[in-house]
Amino acid sequence: MLKILFLDTETRARLDISVGTDRYTRAAECRIVTYTFVTGPAKIWLPYCQPIPQDLKDALDDPEFLILAHNAAFDRLILARALKLVTPISRWRCTMAAASAHGLPGSLEALGRVCMLTEDEGKLTEDKGLIHTFCVPQPATGEFIEPEDKPEEWARFCAYAIRDTEALRAIFNRMPAVNYAGVNLRSWMLDQLVNERGFGFDRALATAASDFLDRAREASRKVMRENTENQIGSATQAKRLLAYIRNRYDIDIESLRAGDVRDYLESDDLDPILRTVLEERLEAGKSAGTKFKRGLVLAGPEDRIRHWCRWSGAGRTGRHAARGYQPHNMARPAITVRRPAGHKRAGRIELDPVKASTIDDVIIPGIYSKAALNNPLIYGGPFEAVTIAVRHGIIAAQGNELVVADFKNVETVITAWVAGETSVLNAFRDLFDNPKDKSKDPYRIIAGRMLGKPPEEVNESERQMGKVCILAFGFGGGVAALVNMAIAYQMDLEPLAFVVLPSATPEQLEKADRAWQRAFLTGEDFELSREVYMACDIMKQSFRTANPAINQMRYDLNTAILEAVADKNGTVYNVARCQVWCNASFLVIQLPSGRRLLYASPILKQEEVEDPLGGRAWKSRYVTYLTVRGRSWRRERAWSGLFVENIVQAIANDVLRAAMLRVHDDTLTVPAIKAYLDTLEPYARTAICLHVHDEIGLDVPKGSYSEARFLSIIKKLEPWMGGLPIAADLWTYERYGKR
Repeated sequence: MLKILFLDTETRARLDISVGTDRYTRAAECRIVTYTFVTGPAKIWLPYCQPIPQDLKDALDDPEFLILAHNAAFDRLILARALKLVTPISRWRCTMAAASAHGLPGSLEALGRVCMLTEDEGKLTEDKGLIHTFCVPQPATGEFIEPEDKPEEWARFCAYAIRDTEALRAIFNRMPAVNYAGVNLRSWMLDQLVNERGFGFDRALATAASDFLDRAREASRKVMRENTENQIGSATQAKRLLAYIRNRYDIDIESLRAGDVRDYLESDDLDPILRTVLEERLEAGKSAGTKFKRGLVLAGPEDRIRHWCRWSGAGRTGRHAARGYQPHNMARPAITVRRPAGHKRAGRIELDPVKASTIDDVIIPGIYSKAALNNPLIYGGPFEAVTIAVRHGIIAAQGNELVVADFKNVETVITAWVAGETSVLNAFRDLFDNPKDKSKDPYRIIAGRMLGKPPEEVNESERQMGKVCILAFGFGGGVAALVNMAIAYQMDLEPLAFVVLPSATPEQLEKADRAWQRAFLTGEDFELSREVYMACDIMKQSFRTANPAINQMRYDLNTAILEAVADKNGTVYNVARCQVWCNASFLVIQLPSGRRLLYASPILKQEEVEDPLGGRAWKSRYVTYLTVRGRSWRRERAWSGLFVENIVQAIANDVLRAAMLRVHDDTLTVPAIKAYLDTLEPYARTAICLHVHDEIGLDVPKGSYSEARFLSIIKKLEPWMGGLPIAADLWTYERYGKR
């Protein structure tokens, strides 16, 4: 019989849990350990007043015992740091990670409901508040309440802790396991190493940036008071500022969101004082200073931020989620807006990349000297300067360098690969073989068509336009998807009308016009002009015509899913290099790697859709399913593009996971790297310190791992990846900034 120790801890510390897992567990005291085995009742150990029970000690000492907890990293660190009970990562399993790997809720309480625990099995939610009674200092005294101070409440708290462990065992016995085994379990174990290694954080830069922004905010408040007749004290007072602008200038600006503000700033006849106010609002809305301040709170020993990543935390696709410092959502300088030298505000601002050398040589010194506010190279002032510098706040350890690989065009390539779109795959193979030939870059080709220029003249920021179109349309999206991505990437759609419409065919124009009419009548035209909407629709038409296999794959996948959910008899449909089937509990999409996407409790529904132009109505079939949204578990409607996107994102994640495992194993064979890692704590011994979206970052001794070797490991294909083109950009630097 499998030997499992189910375990949970309750702790207290004078540090708030918001300082992060690393710092908290270094300061915490373990007050309660509850545990149980495969069978038998749960037991309790009070480490502050009792010796360790023999059965618990024997289980912890026995290498054949698996140790299972919810958010296992926390409990493992508490045992190791607070109780000096050190156990290897290889023996641990985590129900929170397993839940996330299958698209299930992460909290023990919600997971219990999904697993249909009875009232006697589930978590004792009514006594959850006792955590605040016994585990945090009291605000009035700064002291902890001891068990003898409130013996009845302490007894209830102990019962609460025991029930958690019993619920943990019941949940484990009812959860799916396919995505938390084999290579995926190895991926989770590597994730534990990466989290304990952490990444270096430039504390000096963060301190300077925080101080710099504090001064900048005070200057901003002064500007706002002077330009609003002392009515508005801060640009962050959005509701008051919006009301003031509407009343004072008699304009109908919809909101003070960044997109609406930028639209107004494009006006040549805008009142100069209003322009100043809006620019100040746009600047003050940036949150980079908050990220630096958060880093100062989270950074632990050696100024490293650890336990920043949640494995499979982004839902069923298996993508990682960042927490705390969140390197996944840092601004990318390559698409930052900069004002050309000597350019005040005449006409449209150009989009230029901010190079790493500019950040190091101009922006960071400006932050230290408090001069970036007046630096003519930086559009927007201090908040923009700090936003650009955030990525460079991640640094290598002393004597080391960051070696980073970024998979190229991975989602676009995977979309073509699962669809069998040969022409696109060949185009990317050609590009990967000739990376310096910009004329072969599909993103530049699309952007060039939009902007009316040859692909080789498309700059890095404009290239993002082509990427936006391919991603929006590749997942089956239309004008709505393009508009939403354009907002996210600050992409101007207006020029499309002048470039796209003159070269469109009569058939394309007719279809686009009818699409605009339908959108206008239903209020779904996004307030685009008829010409711009039509241009966006023609771009969609052109993409689908040029990529028939991708378009057909979406229809075939949708048909397979609808039929599978209608039958729920386990019939397997082979489509998009995946296998699709449905049973009473889940719609299942098995990926080429063998990992599965699970959609809980799927229901097939049907509705009649009327044509607003008076044409024949049609019946639409679709699937709804239960999914995690924040802390809730709710039913949502799916559509074909969602399933395509999930498959592509999930496969991209499988590519990343496999590469990380290969790179980890290979770096351990390099003598200089192994010697360095042997100086670190045992469970932080990996060269990988960071991974962001489709990037892998190593923190290794200078010169120890060549980019050529890194690339050779990255490009190796797993057996399930047959025919998938793989390429990566690589760079080496002491800061997390591409040279």
